[in-house]
Amino acid sequence: LGGCQTAAPHLKLKYLLDLERLRRPWAEESFRVRSPGSPEGITIHVAGESGVSWSCDGSENRQHFCDFPDIADISIKQASGEGGPVENRLVTLTKADNRVLEVEFPTLREARSFVALIDGYYRLTADAQHYFCKEVAPPRLLEDVENQCHGPISAEFAVNKLKAAGSPPGLYLLRRSPQDFDSYLLTVCVQVRPPTCTGGSGGPIPGQRGLGGSGGVPTLLIPAVTPQTRSGQDYKRCQIRRDEEGHFWLSGVSRRFCSLRELLGTYGHWGLQAEGARMHLGASCPPRPK
Repeated sequence: LGGCQTAAPHLKLKYLLDLERLRRPWAEESFRVRSPGSPEGITIHVAGESGVSWSCDGSENRQHFCDFPDIADISIKQASGEGGPVENRLVTLTKADNRVLEVEFPTLREARSFVALIDGYYRLTADAQHYFCKEVAPPRLLEDVENQCHGPISAEFAVNKLKAAGSPPGLYLLRRSPQDFDSYLLTVCVQVRPPTCTGGSGGPIPGQRGLGGSGGVPTLLIPAVTPQTRSGQDYKRCQIRRDEEGHFWLSGVSRRFCSLRELLGTYGHWGLQAEGARMHLGASCPPRPK
C-alpha cells in the first residue's frame, strides 16, 4: 500500500470492510428474555444485515421475525402478574402485516436498550426522521422534529424539495449543515424582479427597525444556492449559528435568540435581505415521514 496513490477515505473504507469481515459477531447483539407468562428462555438476535430473529435457549435454530423497515410499532409497558418482579418490562414489536413478537425483559434498562437499538436501525434503513418511543429517541432528533428541521441534506436536495412543493415565494426549508455540527442552513424561495432605478442604493424598509443593529432588515452575504430561473424564481441560503450557551443567530447579524422558533418567527415578521433580494419567511417545508 505504500506505493499506491490511494485517497485516505478509500483506505478507511477498506479498513472498515476488513474489520467487519474479521469480526462478524460484533455486528450482532443478543438479548436474553422470556416469553410472557412462561419460564421458557428466549434469545432475541438483532443484526444490521438480517434484522430481528429469535431462538429458544439451547437451540441453534433461529426464527426470523422481520427486517427493520417492516416494523410498524414498538411499545414498552410494565409486565403484569402476581408476585412478579416490578422491574420486568413487556416489549411488543408489531409488523406492518400485524404479526406480533412479545417478550419480557428483566429490567427497564435492558428493555430500553433493545428498543433504542431497533429504533436506530429503523432510522438508518427506513426513515431518518422517525422514532417509535420518545423515551429512547435521541435529543437531537426530538429537537429537529419540533423545529421541522431536516437532517444534513445537500443544497441540491433542499432545492429539489422546495421545487416539489411548488416553490411559492416565502417557502423555506431548514436543515442541518453537512459540514458544521452547530450550524443550520435556511433555504428560502424568492421571486426576483428585474432591477429598477430607485435613485439610491436601497435603504431599509420604511417603518421597520433593524434586527442586527444597523437599521433595516439584515443583509446576509451568503451566495445563492442556484442561479435565477427563467420564471424569476431563486433560492437564497442563510446560515444560522448556535453558540455553546444554546443561543441562535443569523450569520452576519449580532442579535441572539433563545430558540430557532423565536429566530424564525422574528425574521418571518420583519423579513430578510440576501444578495440584494428582500424576502419573507412564509410556510415551512418540513420533513415528511416515509
